[in-house]
Amino acid sequence: MIVHAKRYTRTAIWLHWITAILVLFMLFQQMFGDNWIRVPIGGSMAGWKPSAHASIGILILLLGLARLFWRVANPPPALPAAMPGWQVWASHVTHWIFYGLMIGLPITGMLALAPYGAERLEVEQVRFFNFMSASFMPDRGTWTGTAHELLTNIAKLLVIVHVLAALKHQFWDREGLLSRMSPMRKARSNAAYSERSAPKSSLRRTR
Repeated sequence: MIVHAKRYTRTAIWLHWITAILVLFMLFQQMFGDNWIRVPIGGSMAGWKPSAHASIGILILLLGLARLFWRVANPPPALPAAMPGWQVWASHVTHWIFYGLMIGLPITGMLALAPYGAERLEVEQVRFFNFMSASFMPDRGTWTGTAHELLTNIAKLLVIVHVLAALKHQFWDREGLLSRMSPMRKARSNAAYSERSAPKSSLRRTR
């Protein structure tokens, strides 16, 4: 039987899925089309694609900060009592790395824009949803672009591991963890989850 964990708050659930969709799009968009930020040396950055790349990146930063503040104020539900300690530790570490990436990736991207735009035209036309210029960070050198690319590759790997782990806990361990983040499910009782998530040996002793 698949158990149903206590759920995240509705705000946390929607922040998660909106951010996840944007992050997945940004990470894997270049695999299905051209890289929106890529402009030849000497070319103009006034087109819509560099601005779209920068706009979604800054939006991810804002959502990441919102998620971080919300998580601090609203601790997530407990993991199943039967989950091994190393898996609990890995889950916590993975989530905090994700928060670091949601903040670090956009910041390194904004920092990389100045040295990248130094060899291209009209970098000032790269705008955040046509509201303000996205090219406002100082030029700290080309290492920022390297750091942005490195964090992108780390994020891709971590997303794959995260998805595989979620599927493993849902369908192999049958712990029902996906229900914690499902926007369609209703919350189940905490008592029921605590009992069902306890080790089988513990349940035998209590019967």
